[in-house]
Amino acid sequence: MSRKWVALSCMLLFVAGALVSGFYHLRQDEYRDTEMCSASVVVFSNNIRANVTLDFMYVLDKNTGVVAVNGSYYKDDKVIGSIRRDVSYTWTENKDVIYFHSVKVNKVINDDSVSDADVSEILPDFFVYPDKSIAYSLIPQGMNSFMFTVGKRPVFICYR
Repeated sequence: MSRKWVALSCMLLFVAGALVSGFYHLRQDEYRDTEMCSASVVVFSNNIRANVTLDFMYVLDKNTGVVAVNGSYYKDDKVIGSIRRDVSYTWTENKDVIYFHSVKVNKVINDDSVSDADVSEILPDFFVYPDKSIAYSLIPQGMNSFMFTVGKRPVFICYR
C-alpha cells in the first residue's frame, strides 16, 4: 500500500468516528432533556379506594411524555388488584392551562389486574383510554415541584 492510501484510510476512519460520536451525543441529549416529576395520590369513591403513584416523564421541546401509573385498588379495604400502565401523551398550552392528550395506553399485563371499567370509576379517562384529554393548570411550587389544579382546586403536587 502506498502512503497516500494509508493516510486517506486513516482520514476516512477519523471522519467516520467523529460522525458516529456526534450522532451518539445528539441521541444522548434527547434522553438528558427528559424531565420527570412524581405524585402520590389516594382516590376515594364510595367504598373504593386507589393508592397510585403518577410518574410524569416529559420532553419540553417536543411536548410529549409518558406517565407511569402504579398502585393498588381496594374495595371495602381489601386489595382487589393492582394498576400498572404507561400512558403516552402530548400536550398543548394556553396561558397557564395545560391540555394533556393520551396517545397510547400500555397496560403491564402481569401487573395490571383491574379492569379498565373499574379504573375509569376512580381515575380520569386520560389515564385509562387512548385519545382522551384532560386539562390541568400547573402552578410552580418552588424550584422542584408543581401543583396540578383544576380551576382553583388543587388536585396533587408533583415533585421532581
